[in-house]
Amino acid sequence: MSLKFGILGLLSQGPLHGYEIKHRFEELLGGTWEVNIGQVYTTFQRLERDHLIQPQGGRGDRGKLSYVITNEGRRAFDLWLGQPAEHPQQLREDIYVKLLLAGRLANGRLGDILNGQRRVCLQQLHDLGELEARARREGRTDLALMLTGAILHTEADLKWIDACAEQLEFEDGQRRS
Repeated sequence: MSLKFGILGLLSQGPLHGYEIKHRFEELLGGTWEVNIGQVYTTFQRLERDHLIQPQGGRGDRGKLSYVITNEGRRAFDLWLGQPAEHPQQLREDIYVKLLLAGRLANGRLGDILNGQRRVCLQQLHDLGELEARARREGRTDLALMLTGAILHTEADLKWIDACAEQLEFEDGQRRS
């Protein structure tokens, strides 16, 4: 999820300052994304520059400035919300680059890299499963559905890792024959 549109969506519910945005965004995602407050303020600056938000009133008692969404910001948010999401370019993920480089260098570490990635995926599945269960207990169907999607993607990554490992074993067996 884009922080930009997350902020616009939260501001469409009413004026907020940076720390309120950070807290509500993290709460919305059930603790699955910890937002850096610097990212929030940098995004505020870009959104204000692009006339999608504007400050409301003066600084509060703690020097915090609240922002509101502009009409232009609301149109941009509604347009974004109505468009199907395109999948990120997965081929840019670290594991793919590592796989290609390890394969080209032929240093015999490809299997180790895949095994390490398998362990990471298994831990992610465990963690995501716990978060999904907690979301369901708390009645957060929206968050549970998001976590189910993450679980399915991670399971697909595991299948890919297994397919790569099988291919390596096959090629290794061919070389030995």
